[in-house]
Parts: sequence; C-alpha cells; structure tokens
Amino acid sequence: MISQNTDADYRRVALLILNASDWSRQVHDGIAAFARTRRCWDFWLQPRGMKERASIPTDWNGDGIICRLADEQLKLELQSLRLPTVNISWHGEHSPEFPKVISDLEGCGRLCAEYFLERGFHTFAYFGPQSYYGYQDQARITIRDTLIAKGYSLSAFTPDATISSPDLAVHRNVIGDWIESLPKPVAVICWSTIVAREVIIASLNQKLQVPNDVAVLAIEHDPLLSALSPIPISHVMQRPQVVGYTAAETLESMMSGQPAPAEPIMIAPEGIMECLSTDTRFGSDDLVNQAITHIRKNLHRNLNVSDLTVFLNVSRRTLEDRFRRALNKTPADEIRLARLNRLKELLRDPELTLSAITFMAGFSYQEVMIRFFKRETGQTPGDYRRNVMKQSYQISTNQQK
Repeated sequence: MISQNTDADYRRVALLILNASDWSRQVHDGIAAFARTRRCWDFWLQPRGMKERASIPTDWNGDGIICRLADEQLKLELQSLRLPTVNISWHGEHSPEFPKVISDLEGCGRLCAEYFLERGFHTFAYFGPQSYYGYQDQARITIRDTLIAKGYSLSAFTPDATISSPDLAVHRNVIGDWIESLPKPVAVICWSTIVAREVIIASLNQKLQVPNDVAVLAIEHDPLLSALSPIPISHVMQRPQVVGYTAAETLESMMSGQPAPAEPIMIAPEGIMECLSTDTRFGSDDLVNQAITHIRKNLHRNLNVSDLTVFLNVSRRTLEDRFRRALNKTPADEIRLARLNRLKELLRDPELTLSAITFMAGFSYQEVMIRFFKRETGQTPGDYRRNVMKQSYQISTNQQK
C-alpha cells in the first residue's frame, strides 16, 4: 500500500472508531497525543456509537485509517481504498493488510482471575458481553483456564433467550436469581461497567452485601456508569490511551513505507483499580466498615484519627484495637493509604495542576502534599506523573516486536 500524500510531515487520517464511550474517547486521546508529536495530522471523523455504521465519504482523499473493523462490508470498502490501515478492535484477524493494535484481553482475564485468587475466593462467576457486540469472548476462556489450573470452576451467566431487549435492566430478576444461586462469598468478573452495575443492583435487590457477599470487578471501565452505580466499581486499568498512541505510531510507520507488524501489538493492562465493589478487606466489624467508608467519602478533607473518633463516638484506643483485630493495621495507616491512592488517581489526570490536586486530596499546602507523597513512594508527584505518562504514551520497540 502506498500513501497518496508525498509530504511525510502532513497526514490525512480517518478515524473509523467508536467515540460514544469513555474507553473509545481515551483511544482518541492517545491518537491525539501521538499526532501532537508530528507537524500536522488532519483527522476525519464523525460522532459514532455502537449501532452507527462507519463509512468514509466517497470524495475523501487520505493517507491512512485507524478503524474498528467490525463487519465484512467495511472490510471490503477499506480494501478498495488500498490505504495503510490499523485495526484497534478485537473483531477480525490480524493481517499485513489490517494489522491489529489491541488491548490484551487474555491478559485482562488472567489479571482478574489472579486478583480474586490472591484474595482467597473459592467461588467464581462471569458475566460476559451483551450478544449484540458479537465478540469472541477470549476473556471468559482465559479466566476459566486460569481457575481450572488452580482447581476451581467458573459459573457463567446466560441471558434469558426469551427476552429480546438489549437493556440489561429487564434481566435483573434473572440476574438476581443467578447470583442468589451461587455459594457466597462469590467473585463476579464482568465484561464492562455496564454489566457490573446491573450485577450490583441485582445483588442489592436480593438483600446481598456488596462486596462481602458479592465482589464485583469490571474488565472495561466507564467512570460515568461507575459513578451512577450504588457502589463504585473496581476495574481493570486497560490503558486505552496507549492503544490509541501505539495505533497512531504504527500507522505513521506504515504511511512512511514500513511493513505492518508481523504479529498483533497487544497492550497489557496496568493493574486493578480497586474501589468499594471488591474491597472485602472491611471484614465483619461494622465499626471498622463505618470508619473506612467515612475515610473514603472525605478524602477531600484533611481527615485525621481524631475526626474518626468524634464521628463514631468511640475512644481512640477502642478504634485502634478494632482496626488491629480486623485488618492488622491502624486507622492512621488506612487514612494514609486512602490519601495516597487518591493522589495517584488525581495525578493520572494530566489536566489537573498540582495546586488543584492538593486541594482535592485534602491537603492545606502543596509543599505538605509533596512531602507526604515522596515519603510514601520515594518519588515526587511530578516524577510519578512523568513516569505514568511515559508508560501510557510510549511503547518501546521491543514491546512492539
């Protein structure tokens, strides 16, 4: 394939990928981040959700394409254009014509299974993607195989075939019955935040406790749906920005005449972002549970142990003894950990200044926040942010081969 534009510093690129979800918008962020390292990339795109079909105007004259290659008709259209094209979807096969840069779904599944195994669960369940996505669910296979290797089995939810609506809310009674039938405590791995939210609602409707009875973990994250959930949802940090950046980097190489990568480029997940939906460390002590919940709801304040004792109306010694028995740590330890995790979360947002982060994390002065972060991590907030950005936007040549 030969680029139609002879100016190597100027590229016309079509983005035929979804842009209605947070995941897909982060992919666009990654593409934009790479484009900013070049003199000029001129993008063509249009608003598109799951059911809106991708197509390029007949008069568009471009140099390359980044696409979600999800149907045969689009594949035929792109073949006729004979332009360098990168596929970021799990759909389709990797080929020199349509090389893939994708999130490592097998790695995500393995990470989820290992996460719950390490936390001592013995009952595991899985709720996959809705049927209209049309995915071959490799995550389920990897989760199942990982658990079998450790001597466990996996229960998977099968939607009621008599219900044709794609709205998962109409399945809540069936989902609730399925969850009720599973031995407790159960670890439920969900394809997405959409699915995880429904599992949480169905569990609560069954008078089950999340996470102590039902711990819920999502593979794909959407912060809006997590915020709308009764309980914030733990999720895999898939690094969609890296998918976008690496796809753009690969396309640039192909538009410059280099061959497509011989194998799919798999972007490994960064880890698990733990929220309340899996935080079973609370244990059975209601006082400790109340304390931790209060800590996490007030991370914007300069909270200390004395504030906790006033809120709970207990002595400091009582609170510390209960924490040690339940969690083998002190209330001060829990406050420090929660504040540190909050800082790391805020530092991942490149749009936030250190001054804003200081305020949002409940510190009175920026210097105090910096000293705290360096004492806990061994690096400054600025160093941590630079390292995160480096990991997020630059994949080494060895990783791509």
